[in-house]
Amino acid sequence: MKKPQNAKVIKLNRAARLNSVFIIFSIIFIYVIASIVISISKDPITTYKVSSSNINNNIKCSAIALRNENEVTTSKSGYLIYFVRDGDKVKKNTPVCTVDETGNVIASIKEAGESDEGNELFTDSDYAYIRNAIDNYKSSYSDVEFSNLYNFKSEIESKVMELSSQVMMEKINDGGASLSSTLQTVKASESGVITYYIDGYEKKTPETLSEEDFNSNNYKKTALKSGDILDSGSTAFKLVADENWHIVCKITKEQAKVIEEQESLRFTINGSPNEMKSSFNLIPKGDDLYLLDLPLNKYMVDYIDDRFLNIEIILNKIDGLKVPNSALLEKEVYKIPKDYILEEEDAFIKTVNILRYEDDKATSSDAGEQNVELIIYKTDEDFYYVDKDAFKDTDQLYSKNKKNMTPVLSLPRDNLTGVYLANAGIADFTEVEIVKSQDEFTILNNGGNLKEFDNVVLDAAQVEESQTLY
Repeated sequence: MKKPQNAKVIKLNRAARLNSVFIIFSIIFIYVIASIVISISKDPITTYKVSSSNINNNIKCSAIALRNENEVTTSKSGYLIYFVRDGDKVKKNTPVCTVDETGNVIASIKEAGESDEGNELFTDSDYAYIRNAIDNYKSSYSDVEFSNLYNFKSEIESKVMELSSQVMMEKINDGGASLSSTLQTVKASESGVITYYIDGYEKKTPETLSEEDFNSNNYKKTALKSGDILDSGSTAFKLVADENWHIVCKITKEQAKVIEEQESLRFTINGSPNEMKSSFNLIPKGDDLYLLDLPLNKYMVDYIDDRFLNIEIILNKIDGLKVPNSALLEKEVYKIPKDYILEEEDAFIKTVNILRYEDDKATSSDAGEQNVELIIYKTDEDFYYVDKDAFKDTDQLYSKNKKNMTPVLSLPRDNLTGVYLANAGIADFTEVEIVKSQDEFTILNNGGNLKEFDNVVLDAAQVEESQTLY
């Protein structure tokens, strides 16, 4: 076959071929370097994995316990000798303490305890009981249940007080009339709970409390114990005759507004897992100060030695999805009436027919109709909430039947709160519903478009919608 005469074959020498390869690789290298520099110069886009969480509207406040505390005084001066343990319940006319004018009973017991006969103050069965209680505690001791130490301490103190009281009574009886003449036995005037301290709050009521009463730094509590010397007319002990008591909390005006909407209140004391329930009264004390009075008729004896309590008012617990506040943003959208929306064969695609002026001037003669596919964020009975960026300011929207035309700038608008979803590597605006904001995080409704384990852009201000993230 004869070759065409005008066919020419150009052969490149080796140097030319090397130069071509060098130029191509240089271009690729420069592109890669430029891409790396641009990538490094950009702020990194950090995402956050959405998790389930909860917050509550509980109110924590300091409180004062008020009881029906009757102070029982002594008519003589002398040394106190108690027969009843602090916090015990007694019947009417039960001997609670003795006032020893001379101190002979105290001295006699001390002398006997220091002598060789000291071990005879308690019987063998008394010592056996104490040893058995100690052995039981040692065998069941656990670091995990360290609080059992306090139960053990209380048990031993109770038994020792009981035994000591018996010894004291025996010494008093052995002393005969000469010793009895120097003693005054103080009895319970009625049934109730005995406690041995005074602090000046005995006569206070919820109505008479002031803000200064809640200042625990100025609080002074005087303990009463055996061996103390009292003057005539001094308080020997306190008797709480019934279980009726009040917990009075200091709260703000804003907290009072929340509480007044409740019918009753549930609360815990000092972090206890046990909840209590009570009616309540609100007592205004100033511009931003209210006292919350919680009347109770049980559990009083459990806190007989406590004047100040930490209370947590239990309101509603809120469950939802947790996201950082920085992930949230506001987006303005158009609200297009539903009778303007066209549905394509694919039910998920919705469009609107518009009249668009190519040079953005309504007087232009080259206006034309076209369909615009919509990004829909939300819908209700009357409107679709759509992305504004799909339109120009001079666009005019046709209704389905083309009987009505509405300028896009005349459409109603709304602001949606959302996040940029990042699951597909593109910033996709997704509307969310805020349930509660707290500190640096917000709890969202978990029944919306956002789901647990979704990835969202941590800082919404760093990106724009539809931006490639990685």
